[in-house]
Amino acid sequence: MNKELIKDILLELHKGEDIAVLKKKVQEMEGMISSKELAEAEDLLEGSGIPVDEIQRLSTAHTELFSGKLKEKEVSYGHPVFVFMGENRGLEKFIEEKYNPALEAFLADQKEKNLEEFRAQVEELKKVGIHYDRKENLFFPYLENAGITTPPQVMWGVDDVIRDLIGKLSDSLKGDIMVKRVELVSQRVLTQVYEMIEKEDKILVPMILDYLTEEDFILAAQESVHMGYVFNQGIEGASNSDANTWLSEKTKGEMKTRAMEEDKIQISSGSFYPKELEAMLNTLPTDLTYADKDDIVRYYSEGKHQVFTRTRTILGRDLYLCHPPQLIPVIKELIADFKSGKKDEMIVPMRKGNRLELIRYYAVRGEDGEYLGVVEVTEEISDQLEMFKDL
Repeated sequence: MNKELIKDILLELHKGEDIAVLKKKVQEMEGMISSKELAEAEDLLEGSGIPVDEIQRLSTAHTELFSGKLKEKEVSYGHPVFVFMGENRGLEKFIEEKYNPALEAFLADQKEKNLEEFRAQVEELKKVGIHYDRKENLFFPYLENAGITTPPQVMWGVDDVIRDLIGKLSDSLKGDIMVKRVELVSQRVLTQVYEMIEKEDKILVPMILDYLTEEDFILAAQESVHMGYVFNQGIEGASNSDANTWLSEKTKGEMKTRAMEEDKIQISSGSFYPKELEAMLNTLPTDLTYADKDDIVRYYSEGKHQVFTRTRTILGRDLYLCHPPQLIPVIKELIADFKSGKKDEMIVPMRKGNRLELIRYYAVRGEDGEYLGVVEVTEEISDQLEMFKDL
């Protein structure tokens, strides 16, 4: 089968074989390769003992190796995949027309005006995180449900590298500025961004089109309305209005919503109508996520206090795959401790710029101590801490 042959070629790459030699082997393969075959081959690669971080390290080489050999599919204007790719075209345009000129002006002359303009463009570049959030939270769950886990983990890991690099670039423009460091970090950022664009266009997009149904795309489009789009304005067929038109035509103008049962939910200390319970949970100044005893996400709150991106596509998703690859071992150890009774909670403080966040994990147990699941409670606490300063 093609996927076995692809896996063997990838194994040779990871063992150090020259990529030019392997590209010749790829081109000699009969017919075109589907993204499904490549995804399944990467999963087999992990099953052969190659760690995810090693696959991530050579992910760009994977793309280069099979470039021109992958089957392509077309989608209509406004389709979630067309808009997703349109964001990449807009990102390329932004880099060429705004980011690069601002960088060049700053490197030539570090006067305040040039510095401020480049800082503004770096802040604009940070918005690529919205594009990555949509990929990780709207598209990856469907691939994982189909048993494709390695490519999403690899790509998410690279997304986090890019986010981190952009953060470092932003930090390098504060205090005593070292121009050479700014230039070097910027080069690394752009290299990674362009490589990710190629991975998305040539590998991820065909994969998404192979595995997602029209119903999946409708839900992804609905959730995208809330998450927002970036770099897509002015890109033909990929604007917000194009996306809204596509969604409206597919749903005949009616947004799909979850049915609200009117039977009361009875618990030992009271009762709620479903809409009352949902409204109360969404009113709490916290971001709640619950996974059951089988480590499957069953609930998240949708209030205005969301700290992390959550979409309805995570419902039914493996808890561990909702986290960046580098955090999965930590989460697995924590859940194992919860299940064994070794721990009942863990509290993690985090700082994001000037904002302080508190992430709390609690083991949920029944009256007999049986482990039922885990609830993650996240809260932005900067304002609360300010209240104590005058006491």
